[in-house]
Amino acid sequence: MEAQKPKVPPHSKEAEMMVLGCMLTSLNGLNIASERLEEHDFYFNEHRAIFRCLQDMYKDDKPADIHLVAEELKRQEKLASVGGVVYLTSLAQYAGTSAYIDEYAENVKNKSILRRMVTTAQQVEKTAFSEPPDVDAALDEAQQLFFRIGQSRNSKIGILLSEILSGKEASANTPFLKELESRQERFMRQGPSNTGITGIATHFTDVDRMIDGLGNSHLMILASRPAMGKTALALNIAENVAFKNHIPVGIFSLEMTAEQLAHRIICSQAEVESSKIKTGALSPMEFHQVVEAVNEMQKYTIVIDDTPGLKVTELRARARRMKESHKVGLIIIDYLQLITGSGSLKTLENRQNEISEISRMLKILARELDIPVICLSQLSRKVEDRAGHRPVMSDLRESGCLTGDTIIRDARSGKAYTIKELAERTDQHPISVHAVNDDLTISEHTMVKAFSSGHKVVYELALRSGRSIKASGNHPFLQLHGWVPLEQLRVGDRVAIPRKSDLFWDEIVSITEVGIQEVYDATVEGVHNFVANDILVHNSIEQDADIVAFLLRREYYDPFDRPGQALLIVGKNRHGPVGEITLTYRKELAQFANFSAQNFPQGIDVSNLPEHDFAPEST
Repeated sequence: MEAQKPKVPPHSKEAEMMVLGCMLTSLNGLNIASERLEEHDFYFNEHRAIFRCLQDMYKDDKPADIHLVAEELKRQEKLASVGGVVYLTSLAQYAGTSAYIDEYAENVKNKSILRRMVTTAQQVEKTAFSEPPDVDAALDEAQQLFFRIGQSRNSKIGILLSEILSGKEASANTPFLKELESRQERFMRQGPSNTGITGIATHFTDVDRMIDGLGNSHLMILASRPAMGKTALALNIAENVAFKNHIPVGIFSLEMTAEQLAHRIICSQAEVESSKIKTGALSPMEFHQVVEAVNEMQKYTIVIDDTPGLKVTELRARARRMKESHKVGLIIIDYLQLITGSGSLKTLENRQNEISEISRMLKILARELDIPVICLSQLSRKVEDRAGHRPVMSDLRESGCLTGDTIIRDARSGKAYTIKELAERTDQHPISVHAVNDDLTISEHTMVKAFSSGHKVVYELALRSGRSIKASGNHPFLQLHGWVPLEQLRVGDRVAIPRKSDLFWDEIVSITEVGIQEVYDATVEGVHNFVANDILVHNSIEQDADIVAFLLRREYYDPFDRPGQALLIVGKNRHGPVGEITLTYRKELAQFANFSAQNFPQGIDVSNLPEHDFAPEST
């Protein structure tokens, strides 16, 4: 039986030689190949060395021909290993016409991608044969690996700031100062009334001004109690982005069916009441409005996935396919609490870990797809018991808070701060703190900021070692089996405290209620925990979102309190200001609009109503 020949990875020596020959003999060839290819795209080591030399000379704006390249390779003591001047000369003679350099470079790039696919497939095969316990997570990782191949045909290890400023790596392919001059000229022509936002316009004017539109790779959490209209607002944003900006939108609806969402969009676009469309009780004019709206809507792309009970890993895989198939520029998810985690043992410990994981993975998805992601979220019942029913940041978090005298140490300098001191700093610059990793070892991590979370009933937790801390009942502490809220802990239980680079499990000797106090929380990137009073504590879940906004319609609680109005409260904005925005709400259409006296319901005097009657929550 004839022995099977070993498989050779995809490559084309001729294409690589043509590319290098064009680079050696043509300035156009040198420019194009240096921009489109990377060293690892070449299969043969000698070709990699020659390309690297040519690309370096191109970046340094130096001339490159056979003699100059030979001298440089000689200086690097690599000339002999690439075949000497004789091989460089043969490459120049082998070169095809530089007019076809695009095709030659594309051939080399395609072979490189095929080799990456082979390597990735082997990696996936190895993982599959190991029979991992979490199949969904393994599938998500495999899909992510292949997705990255498609998204990074011209991958680079970082981008130099100078390359962005020079325009070489800028999205507009224009030097920054030249682009700035163009913006200034446009502003002078259009005047100060121009919004000038850089993100995707939602067409809610005050919203766009505050958040600068929907930024690529940004995660926005839109939260409220039920019946406030968060799904309607998200759909209105989707309509504006798809129908006005002509940008495809993807919607994951874990609660409503695709037909139900389509019905809502038709009502909004046609401006005809839902009940009339459902029963067919339409006037000729209303029927005409619906026909016009439906015909117009079919020109644009909104993709709806109404699969219920999605795991976050499944959602991410479907989102990638949406981006590939429909080029979606915005994804909306309705809603956070209906998504389940990856199913790993760590997230099964409690819902706190699961929500934290989902939030983190959605932020990663936004960055991976390089588009904005809006995720809706349900708020807790605490809002109902509060005077004015105004949502605050602590309603979104499930982690609880610490009293102001809690001590946090800078991991590098050893300096001690109270969490109140950190929260009240004018400049919320990051500090290094100690935190626990997934492998239960202690290391340095970045605390981005600390902030007040209002007033809560707190309890003092005392340990056998003499350590103690005061926290709200829902603040999690680390036990051997995972993070557990203080209210579920009992005397005799053990919680984690740091000991050099690992943990010690200290015994609880007392838990005592100490009354209502002002409390604080902090944001630690990545691990979502930190050492406070020499005890391991968890931090908030909202740190992964770039923007957190709350929706409140006060007329839901009192029909005479601001009827026809809604308040959008931007409680967190990583890239800009926070504050609140008044919107008009048309209940019969489940439709939001920019607030003004002109579009306010008839019969209501708005002349004496202030535009905003809440002060922004301090953060």
